Amino acid sequence: MMNFASIWAIVVRHARTWRRDPNFLLGGFYWPVLDILIWGFLGSWIQQTAHFQNYEIVALLGVLLWQIVGRGCNVMAIVLCEELWSNNIVNLFSLPLRTIEWIWGAVLFYGIMISITSIVCMSFVALLYDVSMWYLLSTFLIFAPPLFISGIWLGFTCLQIIVTLGKRGTELGFVIAWFLMPFSGAYYPIEVLPRWGQAVSAWLPMSYVFQGMREYVMHQQNPTSYLLKGYALGIPYAIIAILLFGYCFNRSKERGLARLAD
Repeated sequence: MMNFASIWAIVVRHARTWRRDPNFLLGGFYWPVLDILIWGFLGSWIQQTAHFQNYEIVALLGVLLWQIVGRGCNVMAIVLCEELWSNNIVNLFSLPLRTIEWIWGAVLFYGIMISITSIVCMSFVALLYDVSMWYLLSTFLIFAPPLFISGIWLGFTCLQIIVTLGKRGTELGFVIAWFLMPFSGAYYPIEVLPRWGQAVSAWLPMSYVFQGMREYVMHQQNPTSYLLKGYALGIPYAIIAILLFGYCFNRSKERGLARLAD
């Protein structure tokens, strides 16, 4: 049986680290706000000049929703990387802490941090743009859950790389989600991609969610079919990624966790 106190201890440990380290705060909030400034004003300009209906809010929702996947993936990677950077990974797993409890702690911390980031970003949207916050929030909540599941899948894919390669794999782990962003259709329809790019997009649950968001906002179409496709791909991917992470982690424990910090 899992110990919730152990799970919450993981959350508190990293929350205190983020609070003390301005680098983490800068990465967690500066880049999302910068995306809102750039893509929001670009979307406003395109809406005014090309007369695309609701394109401004589509651009803003694309930025907000992508943070769940891209920024969330990085948050989960940092949860493990911080233990490597501080040479604490051996000490951490010498405690009576089960791997499944650490996994739940990482997912819970990811959910909390992404919620805070989303609230901050929406506050900036309210200050800078003529957008109904109720409509923005209600639409965001429709499409956020399947993207959260995709963030878990990508996050644990990053963690598989890190527990296999150690510090040498941190950069590779951090770029996984951003490598897939062009094929996810967060800022543009996947139809503009070449045929091989569309073939890649067809296997990504995020592409269906973003496509459904655009159809819902710009053409008032029911996004249920897109959401179901996002869930149908995202949930199995997340389960497989967590199981593979557990396997990779156990293999690393057999070989010695101390080597990961070298």
